[in-house]
Amino acid sequence: MKIGMGKQHLAAISRILMVDAGIVLLSAGIGIALNRSFVARPRESLVAYTEVGEELNSLSGRESKVSTQISGHALLSEVNRIVASKSMELLDGRSEKDYEAGHIPGAYSLSVAAFDTLFAALADRFPQSTPFLIYCGSGQCGLSRQLAERLQQKGYLRLKIYLGGYNEWFLAGNPVEKGKGLSFR
Repeated sequence: MKIGMGKQHLAAISRILMVDAGIVLLSAGIGIALNRSFVARPRESLVAYTEVGEELNSLSGRESKVSTQISGHALLSEVNRIVASKSMELLDGRSEKDYEAGHIPGAYSLSVAAFDTLFAALADRFPQSTPFLIYCGSGQCGLSRQLAERLQQKGYLRLKIYLGGYNEWFLAGNPVEKGKGLSFR
């Protein structure tokens, strides 16, 4: 009688382990799919930047009094060309800690949190006519848009946002730099 109970017990444990393993695999698959969808494509921003000279409209319908000259969003292929040609200055709007953990080669660290402290050094180094490509972590990160708005308010109007950000750059296998890099400190 003990032998029969042992086989039933093992069979029950085996079924439970198989169900648990199935749940874990399903959860992992869903997590990977969701993560790839957030990183792999640009997301709709809270602020939609229009073409040169048009008004800046938020998705809620209210208009900003600042005229925008942000020339849109850059795709990964365009960012590769910009980095290779050095045709624009790159600004990383993430925290200094995130920047030091990895950033696009040649990018300056200019966190939104430190903008007021570091802006004078940026203004000394770059005239208002300088074109900037601004990025943060991904399309879900609003720091690049915030940084673009702050720069625009200070008269820097040649701005483009890379919505894919560092995450897309890194996941595509592009080179990254680590450490202090370029900053305005």
